Amino acid sequence: MAQPDSDLSSEQELTCSICLDLFSEPVSMPCGHNFCQACIGGYWASASVCTCPLCKRVFEGRPELSINRVIAHIAQKYKEMYYGGPPQPKPRQKAASPADAEQILCDVCSGKKQKAVSSCLTCTASYCEIHVLPHRQTSFYATHRLLDPHEALRGRTCQEHHRLLEVYCCTDQKCICAICVLGEHRTHTTVSVQTERASKQRLLGKTELDLQTCIDKRNAQLTELKSKLHALQVF
Repeated sequence: MAQPDSDLSSEQELTCSICLDLFSEPVSMPCGHNFCQACIGGYWASASVCTCPLCKRVFEGRPELSINRVIAHIAQKYKEMYYGGPPQPKPRQKAASPADAEQILCDVCSGKKQKAVSSCLTCTASYCEIHVLPHRQTSFYATHRLLDPHEALRGRTCQEHHRLLEVYCCTDQKCICAICVLGEHRTHTTVSVQTERASKQRLLGKTELDLQTCIDKRNAQLTELKSKLHALQVF
């Protein structure tokens, strides 16, 4: 359906400036700006200081945000009118059976979303046939691991919010979703799972190096003792 200029302007007002899609479970900031609940949660997940992505206002701690039901209702009605369906939640819900396969949709598509064919563990997002092409054709994404969307989400979704576990809570030492960041983990220290994975890998590498150094030292001591024992046996 063709949209008049006035409707296009309305769509811009109903678009999240983080994901650039129509609002899904929008929350209103103290500064008056609105974002998808999961988008702002993910934005703040690894931030040392909480700011508004638009006006850069700094907040003292993470504000307690609630879904703006009025904006959510308007966004839903707008999408039903022009795109034939209500806004899809982001990220996707975990599929429990083959019948749920259609529920995993592309995170990049605007308007009516297409079925996801691959999920990237590095980007923590799913893509349709068109939007996955950069991952398959660009060297920049060569190290990114692509999996079947259902396989990628298996064991990686929040049981409470049914969203991808893309945040690590350093306080509770557990993986959480972007919405958890705004709830009970609001005052906790969080980082992205990629940051925590890299930190753990560095720690593991150092531990392995320390162990190898200890083993080499013990082997050297054992060799020295054997040499001394052999010398004593000669006498």
